[in-house]
Amino acid sequence: MSGFGYNVLGFGANASSAAGGPVDDEFNRVSFLSHFDGANNGVNNAFDDGSASNHTITANGNVTQGSFNPYGTNWAVDFSKDDNPRLSCASSADFTFGTGDFTVEFFVFFYSLTTYQTPMSAGYSNDSGGMFIQTGNGDGKFQFRSGGSALVSETTSDAVANKWYHIAFSRQSGTLRVYRNGVQTGTASNSTNLNRTGNILIGSANDLNIDGLLSNFRLVKGTSLYNSNFTPPASALTAVTNTTLLTLQSNRFVDNSASGHTVSPNTGKEVVTSFGPFLTSAVYDPSVNGASAFFDGSGDYLSAPTIISSSGNFTIEGWVYSTGTGTGVICGQYALSQTGRMVIESTSNHIKYFQDGVTTYTGSSNETKNQWCHFVAMRTGSNLAFYVNGTRVHNVSAANMYQGNFEVGGEPSISYYHKGYISNIRCTASAVYSEGASITVPTAPYSTVTNTNLLLNMADGQAIDSAAQNNLTLAGTAKTSTAQKKFGTSSMVFTTGSAALAPKDFLAFGPGNFTVEFFVRFDDPSSLEFLIDGRPYTVNGPYFTLYSSTGLLKYSVSNTVRITGSSALNADTFYHVAVCRSGTDTKMFVDGTQIGSTYSDSNDYLTSDLNQIGRYVYNSNYDFKGYMDELRISRMARYTANFTAPSEPFADKGQ
Repeated sequence: MSGFGYNVLGFGANASSAAGGPVDDEFNRVSFLSHFDGANNGVNNAFDDGSASNHTITANGNVTQGSFNPYGTNWAVDFSKDDNPRLSCASSADFTFGTGDFTVEFFVFFYSLTTYQTPMSAGYSNDSGGMFIQTGNGDGKFQFRSGGSALVSETTSDAVANKWYHIAFSRQSGTLRVYRNGVQTGTASNSTNLNRTGNILIGSANDLNIDGLLSNFRLVKGTSLYNSNFTPPASALTAVTNTTLLTLQSNRFVDNSASGHTVSPNTGKEVVTSFGPFLTSAVYDPSVNGASAFFDGSGDYLSAPTIISSSGNFTIEGWVYSTGTGTGVICGQYALSQTGRMVIESTSNHIKYFQDGVTTYTGSSNETKNQWCHFVAMRTGSNLAFYVNGTRVHNVSAANMYQGNFEVGGEPSISYYHKGYISNIRCTASAVYSEGASITVPTAPYSTVTNTNLLLNMADGQAIDSAAQNNLTLAGTAKTSTAQKKFGTSSMVFTTGSAALAPKDFLAFGPGNFTVEFFVRFDDPSSLEFLIDGRPYTVNGPYFTLYSSTGLLKYSVSNTVRITGSSALNADTFYHVAVCRSGTDTKMFVDGTQIGSTYSDSNDYLTSDLNQIGRYVYNSNYDFKGYMDELRISRMARYTANFTAPSEPFADKGQ
């Protein structure tokens, strides 16, 4: 992908980059980072048409732009969202290794290590000739099992939650080895006949799912890739000779080996994420790396004037990532009962093309849920061709098109609103591609071509996640402001009724280490004001809350104050605030100095749909009033003792 490069797994602290600017060799453990460097009065819901037509785009509801996009190369799949989430590939001779050489490898990121976890199985652990990879009960040590026995086991492991590891099993001429981050951690003589036929399951077996993420899963039949210690892969794995399966490395569930096996999710809770194992070498740039809009499924949509002519040629193309299960409009010119209405929908994990009141194409299952799906609708003369992920899946006679507003993300006349992300909608008053069985799926954001009359790159957000993983919704009067800032060009300003609404997993740290940090400037720290509130309405439990009261910072879990600051803060002064858990110790720091006592903390921090920055979840009287800058969420313990507060913006690249 243009603008990004990758390096090996990182360890250590920030350093200076010879290419300019700070680097963070733990950047692959950063799940959110915003410098809040936007224009004065900058918001995330002002959309621009990048075509020469420059149509006015009206945003309805709280649709928001952000940096999550389909063009990255640093992907993983989260298997923690449900019981028994997994991906499966149908039985194939590609997955039977016999007594020969082979390699199985993947990256893993544990949210917890509390039980057995199974990244792969072909049969059960006691099946003769089967393959079963599993950790020990809570120790994170991997075993390769078959016929009820461990063929090889790790004898050592530094496994902890919230850290990436590369794991490889490789058999060469009767010797089976296991490696962790390129270092051999176990070996055994073995020539077991691995000949069981059956589906390959990735992410779970016997309900023992990976509580975390897997990335870049590769099977190589007939070749031992690793026979001594090695440097872990620095970028996405490739289909080397004899690769029979290569998956968990794309923006969708797909096998990138020459075999092209179908990779099918089991529960619909398997989630493609851009929180991957590799370190970026360039700063995220929305104009280069792409962006998207998030629609919450409840009244969010974009509206433009008529784009598609009644009977002329056209091409409509873009990307969709669904997080809901109902029917939602992706885009179209549509009004209830109007002749010629046309819409592209996502419905129960299918993608549909709907024309003149008739569903002319209903896609296969597992096309859109929790993964990116590329689509093209193209009219050439009297023919309408529809493509999904580059493959032509449908031809139909083209009807005349309804001449009304072109809408993206929803249709208010029928209340069909999309829940999830949409990226890069481009409409062109001509057939862009030669009609055929396939087209090339784009790997970079669209630009205008001849006759482009609408281009929504959705890259106009002002408060963006530089880790390119999340879209931040600005509610009320929350906006970027150049009036005050700690670093850069601006910061976020909050007043009563304003908030930044963060994604669902923003504060879901599980039992692992974490750091939440930012710079804050109070208008009046003596009042009761909430900086971060991650609690659902009317639900108690282990949720993160940080607020000020009588000038003191307070950290609360399960509605109980756990840490209270020891000295009052002043108005109109930027402070660096950090909350950090290491093991079972949670500490709070202001300007690098620990305040209050250490909280003995073994909480499993839960997922919440309501992660609010600058707002109290129950009462707007306690909303934060002031400025916030440089907000970073790290799935690691950055600070365990007093430290020097940051004197420059947080690094937003890994090398």
